[in-house]
Parts: sequence; structure tokens; C-alpha cells
Amino acid sequence: MPLFALPVLWLAGYFFPPINHDVAAILDVSARWVGGEKLYVEIIDENLPLTFVVHALPVLTAKWLPGGAAFWFTAWVVAGIFASFVACRRLVRLVPSADHALTEALLPPVLLFLFSVLPNEHFGQREHIMFVACAPYLVASMARAEGIAIGRGAALAIGLVAGVAFALKPHYLAIPAAVEFYLLSRRGWRATFFDLIPWSIGLVAIAHLVAMYTVFADFGLVVMPLAVEAYAPIGDAGWRNVLGSDVLAPTLVALAIFGVIAIVFTKTMSARVLVVFGVGAALSAVAQAKGWPYHVLPALSAAILLAALTVSQTVDRYLPISRTGHHLPVAVISATLMVLLYFQAALYTPPFYKQRQFADSIGGRLQHIIEQNAPHRTFLALSPGIYPLWPMINYLDGRMTMRFLTMWVLQGVYATCDDFPALYNPPDTMGESEKYFFDAVSDDFAREHPDLLIVDRIAGIPRCQGKEFDYLEYFLQNRTFADAFEGYEHLMDFDRYRIYRRKKS
Repeated sequence: MPLFALPVLWLAGYFFPPINHDVAAILDVSARWVGGEKLYVEIIDENLPLTFVVHALPVLTAKWLPGGAAFWFTAWVVAGIFASFVACRRLVRLVPSADHALTEALLPPVLLFLFSVLPNEHFGQREHIMFVACAPYLVASMARAEGIAIGRGAALAIGLVAGVAFALKPHYLAIPAAVEFYLLSRRGWRATFFDLIPWSIGLVAIAHLVAMYTVFADFGLVVMPLAVEAYAPIGDAGWRNVLGSDVLAPTLVALAIFGVIAIVFTKTMSARVLVVFGVGAALSAVAQAKGWPYHVLPALSAAILLAALTVSQTVDRYLPISRTGHHLPVAVISATLMVLLYFQAALYTPPFYKQRQFADSIGGRLQHIIEQNAPHRTFLALSPGIYPLWPMINYLDGRMTMRFLTMWVLQGVYATCDDFPALYNPPDTMGESEKYFFDAVSDDFAREHPDLLIVDRIAGIPRCQGKEFDYLEYFLQNRTFADAFEGYEHLMDFDRYRIYRRKKS
């Protein structure tokens, strides 16, 4: 029971602020969209439409029931974890190779650990949501590899839910592509053709693609080209650097070692499916080319699950343990492995350290400044970063008064210094994307008259001509912005920010 009770208690900690900053930003965009702003026109973000459709659910729930969107987001993710866990526990019983005492006992608590404990500060990230939602697909694929047919209703539900999860980012489709290709090579065309799971996943992916150019045409025709030009270069570590990163490289080594042990000694098809899933997840992380740790979360989860399967299958195969007469060794082995996982997770990232330090963090202190100086809770931030502005905005019930969340377009345009003879491009020589961003931010500032203007002194742009990029200096080239800025006065310097307050009339 402790193996199931501890993750439940752990999940309760995620209800305390702060939620993950990327999650908070997506929730804010969804809230503005639900509130009436036109998505990809009045509020612009590079994420795909389905991301905001999914995150609109907690926003709508917060409108109907007590509690904010951040609370209901966590509640929906926790509900999804329990639903996925129940589904996986039932599906594990369908896998022939898992029909043994230790394997059947160990896999469910390991899955619950991966769902609830491993994400830690990345709880609610799209990689986390994706893995939780597609875990039944993973277990069902283990059963399918061993010749088990999933019922039509269950297959349809598993495929549609996994399809939504995989469609959140195009890179995720590397996972079902790898898994289904392996199953095709093992089962043949006939079994694959009549299997509803891959058809359901493909249907969702195609429907989402069509929606990008019809229902959300502004994304496909305007924002996607802008993102390809300006967002792709940001944090581009390159596939070689991502492969050799501190998280992905050890994960791939672990997948290889556990895979060889599992395939050679346990001779189970379910282990091969896990290896293929992990490779697909690793390819997804590499394809994103950012090297951010949470991109590796699904591959890391597959490696840990594969390790648990390898241990349990080896014991079940060579040291058979009966269900009826050996409850104690099953419990002891399971508990020992789970304690090791919890111990390592706590060493790697102290549990809930952001929640424990939120009040004294830069986000907590900046929130206090805004509460004292922004009567309408409105501000415009010229900053490359999501954190700490989000989730501070969510807890303040504040509003960013520009259509872009950050300066990501400028980061992409000025990603290198070599091509620029000057620190800033003159307005009459700007490219189409830069000019649009230059004018849009200025127009939003002049129209909205936010309580505060927050300028980040760390631009996230390489030094050029021996000088630092200054966002305020850059936008003061725009007459509309400069005229509006005359109505502001310097309030204070806080941490990395210069804060200007609207003058009292």
C-alpha cells in the first residue's frame, strides 16, 4: 500500500504554487483565447493549436467552478494520471509475458512513480502529459506484440487519447512511427491494417494538420512561417549536442544495456516494444534540437520502465515465484526497487524546492512589486524569458498587454552577429518578420497603456559590435513606442529588470 499511497501524497504537493512556467504561459494564452482574444492574431504563440485546445479545459473549468486555472490544470492532470494508471494496470494483465508474480506486482507502482514523482519541476509539461496519455498505448503495444488483440472500443479509446497526446508536438510522432513500424515487421500487414489503434492516431494527426490551415489558418499561414524563421534558431543545440547531453546520453546508454539484457536473457517481446518506444522518444528529443531536460522525460521514463521489466522478468523466468505462496519476496523486491527510485529522484532534484522557496524567489518578490504598483495588474515586459513572469501572472490574475509573450522573434532574428553591421537593424531595412514584431509591440504598448513597463537587462541575444542588446533602446526607434514611453517614469531596478511606472495624470 505505501507504494501507491506515497505517489498520491506526492501529487498533493503539485497543488501548491508555483506551477511550471511553460505550463503557466500556455494557460495564460488559453485564458486570453477563451476570454475573447483571437488566437494567433491578438495573442500569438508558436505552440500548435491543439495545445491551447487541451489547456482550455482547465480554463473553462475555472469559469464554472471555484478555483483558478492553475489549480484546475493540476487537478485535470492528476485525474488523467489516475485514469491512465487504472487503464495501464488492466492492460498489463493482458500482456502474456507479464503474467507472473513479480512483473505484475512491480510495473504498476513504477508507472505511478513515472507519472507522479519523476516529473517534479516539469510536472504538466507537454512531454509529461504526452507520456501519461500514451502509457496505455505503450502497454497495449506490448500486448499487441505478443499476439493479443485489443477490443475495438478499448483500441479506439487508446488510439484517440494517444493521438491527441502525440499531436501536441510534431516531434512526438516519431514514437508511434517507431512502435508501429516494429509491430508491422512482427505481425505483418493484415494485423496492422485491421488494428484501430494506429488508424486512430493517424486520424487525429491528420485532423489537427487540416485544422492548422482551416480553423486556425492564422497559425499555418502566418505564425508557423514566423516560428520556422525566428523560433527555430533559439536554443538550437544541434542534434550532436543533444545526443551528447547530460540526460539523453546516459538514457540512451541505459536503454541499450537494459535492452540487450532484456532481449537476450528474458526473450520477451514486451521488452523490445519498450526499447523501440524509448528510441522513438529519444528521436523526438533530438528532433527538437533544444537540449532542454524535459524533452528527454519520455525516453527516461521508458528506460526506467525497461529496467523494472528486465529485473522482474529475469526473476520470474529463472527464479519462478508463485502468487499464492510468496507474497513476502514479491513485496520486498518491489519495495526495494521503488525505494531506490524515490531515493535517486530526491537526490537528483530536491522535491518541491520551488514550492518551498516561492515566497522568497524572484517570482514571489516581483509579484509583490506588481501588486503594490500596478493597480490594474497590467504590464508589458520586454524580456526573452517566460520565468518568472509566468506563473506570476497566473497567480496575480494579471495581464500582459502585448500579443507576444516574449521577445522570441528578436532572439531569432539576432541569433548571430556576423551578418549585422550595426547593433540594431534600421527600421527601413528590417525584414518582414522583424518589422511586423517591431510595429506590433509598439502598437500594443501605445494602445493598452499598461501600469508598468518591465525591461529585462539580459536580452538573451549575443553581444554585437562589443555592445549588449538593449530592448528599450531598440523599441525607442519606433515613434509610436517612443511617444507612449514619454508617459512613464523610472520606478526601480529589481534583480535583472528595469521597471517603469505610468505617470499619474
